[in-house]
Amino acid sequence: MSKDFMKVLIGPNGDMDLENSIPELSDQFPDVEFLVSTSYVEAAQQVVDVDIMVGWINQAILEAAKNLKWIQSISSGTNYYLNIPGLVDSDILLTSASGTHGACLAESAMGMIFAFTRGIRKCIQSQNTRQWSEHRYIRGNMKELTGSTMGIVGFGASGRALARRAFAFDMRIVAVDMFPSDKPEYVDYLWGIDQLSDLLQTSDYVVIMAPYTDQTKAMIGTEELAEMKTSAMLVIMSRGGIVDQDALAKTLKKGHLFAAASDVFSPEPLSANSDLWDLENMLITPHIAGGTQLEGQYVTQIFFENLKRFVRGDYELKNLVHKKRGF
Repeated sequence: MSKDFMKVLIGPNGDMDLENSIPELSDQFPDVEFLVSTSYVEAAQQVVDVDIMVGWINQAILEAAKNLKWIQSISSGTNYYLNIPGLVDSDILLTSASGTHGACLAESAMGMIFAFTRGIRKCIQSQNTRQWSEHRYIRGNMKELTGSTMGIVGFGASGRALARRAFAFDMRIVAVDMFPSDKPEYVDYLWGIDQLSDLLQTSDYVVIMAPYTDQTKAMIGTEELAEMKTSAMLVIMSRGGIVDQDALAKTLKKGHLFAAASDVFSPEPLSANSDLWDLENMLITPHIAGGTQLEGQYVTQIFFENLKRFVRGDYELKNLVHKKRGF
């Protein structure tokens, strides 16, 4: 860099409290000045001559940034950032927090599956009405995961985290990815996205972990849902818009699927008029699956590693996003 020092703006970051890492960062990077803003308005005022920003941004911040060279996303998915006009065509580098939410997304996906297979959802309903009489029905409809097939759509950090956990439950694992590579030993098949039909037809549990891109938009609709087993469960974890929500509601109403669960929707929040709310075999959570007490720590670790590279002129950053590709 041409300047003797850099400026880093730690912008709005919700409950992550990334600003708490400034003392350690300042010790490690004495030639870097760290600024903090807790609101979009404040960030737009401070970002003018900043080199690097970590946190949420908006159109006003991007337009005010005259020297910005790199944005560190605090989310694994970056479609929020990429939808800000001007960012994709700019020279600003964008890195994601991919990998920071792998464990919690995987745990949430397994929890959603258990809610149905172990009767937990029904038990909560019975507890709320102080009913014991459902116990025979609940027990009689329980399922064990042993020997069943987990199909993972999107085999990045989150998909791999889920695969490791599914393997621990003695499940058979198949996966598809737009750029499949290095299949772990515990995964039976890792296919290209062109073999999505094979995954849908053979899986007992299909979990969506793929990023939202032009290629994955509305990737699963009426025809694809019809390919799934009538005893199968669909779990949507990564982004809304990949699965056609109206088609899913109709499929569940017909009883074609055993169950479905989703943490993400398009648009959000999910409309109160959506048919999905009323379905007994549908579990809805309000985009909370990425929550973890370690979130800020994980993001700081990625930012710390990337900042080390950036200050020495190495722009091959971890989780560098191909902005036109979308991930």
